[in-house]
Amino acid sequence: MAAMVTLDDVARFLGLSKRAVRVRVDALGDMLEGYLSRDDRNRLIFRGEAVAILRRLEELRREEGLAIRAAADKLRGELGEPDASSGMWIVIRPEVEISLVQELLEDVSRERDQWREYALALQSVLPPELKWLQSVAPTSSGDRRLN
Repeated sequence: MAAMVTLDDVARFLGLSKRAVRVRVDALGDMLEGYLSRDDRNRLIFRGEAVAILRRLEELRREEGLAIRAAADKLRGELGEPDASSGMWIVIRPEVEISLVQELLEDVSRERDQWREYALALQSVLPPELKWLQSVAPTSSGDRRLN
């Protein structure tokens, strides 16, 4: 089941008043359709997708100094037509995506190198009957078998 939160929770999460959240919900209109419901006490309930959309609206509003309606229009253009059955999609600019992938690759490479150093340290203390294990692991970081 998708995460669901109340108006109070969303207001706290975004650092806004409940009234400010309602104004943003009104500005987004049908973009939040399918992501909002009412509980048995008639409280407004937000699915996780609604919270993500509201958060992006606030990012646009603050970063670009847009009015709420202008930020909602810009967000509508970013998201296209979300499909409630498959969730929401967000378009990431190619240059942002490339930098994220490069950052991830650097992190993974650092972690790989740490594990390689650990394996080499373990190899150095192997008893003679297990020295055959040294042929399994690369002897240097230039060895492409595990790169």
